[in-house]
Amino acid sequence: MSAPTQPIGQQQLHYFASVTASVSHELKNVLAILNEHAGLLQDFTAMAARGQPLDPDRIRRLSATMLGQIVRGDAIVKRMNRFAHSADRERATVDLGGLVTLVVELFGRTAATRGVTVEVRGAEAALRLSTQPFVLETLLGKLLDGLSAALPGVGALTIELHSRAAEAHIRMPGLAQHAAVLSGLLESDDLSTLFAVLQANVAFDHGSGELVITLPGSSDT
Repeated sequence: MSAPTQPIGQQQLHYFASVTASVSHELKNVLAILNEHAGLLQDFTAMAARGQPLDPDRIRRLSATMLGQIVRGDAIVKRMNRFAHSADRERATVDLGGLVTLVVELFGRTAATRGVTVEVRGAEAALRLSTQPFVLETLLGKLLDGLSAALPGVGALTIELHSRAAEAHIRMPGLAQHAAVLSGLLESDDLSTLFAVLQANVAFDHGSGELVITLPGSSDT
């Protein structure tokens, strides 16, 4: 028996919650490393107070690691800020490459735990899209999560971005061996609802193994 379809708002809420949980876990890791290194600095301070010589190279390495974690934490917070603001407006014109890259970055921790890498190609192109950004993020996030969960051996996923006339195309090649799993995922009521809200078409070429999502409302300018 299949699970009941989640209302669109409930799907968005669940996706927001899962991303927030993942981001908070990443931030906790950053804080744990900083806390550990702050403890080492306290140990060095105590050693110096007892007249023991300090190793400048060791302190430099410790400082570099802490600064690296601060940069990492800043990047995590900036991603979360961008993600949160994507829910500010129901509809907006967005940079499709930036939106897809953000979703992939937010998916990074889950991907790493499943041994999956995701590469985005064409994100540098100026591809503007009038859409419902948070719905699109939810769709892509759920698609990546569903694929990586159902295909633990998939290893690598590629997302290619293209535009033609007033349409944008999100392509995922190399999925020929996973046609059955992918078909079941795409036909699920939850994803079908998201596709319908976005007025997006989805097609899978069994010959080439390429998944193509077509979104209306693109502009190259």
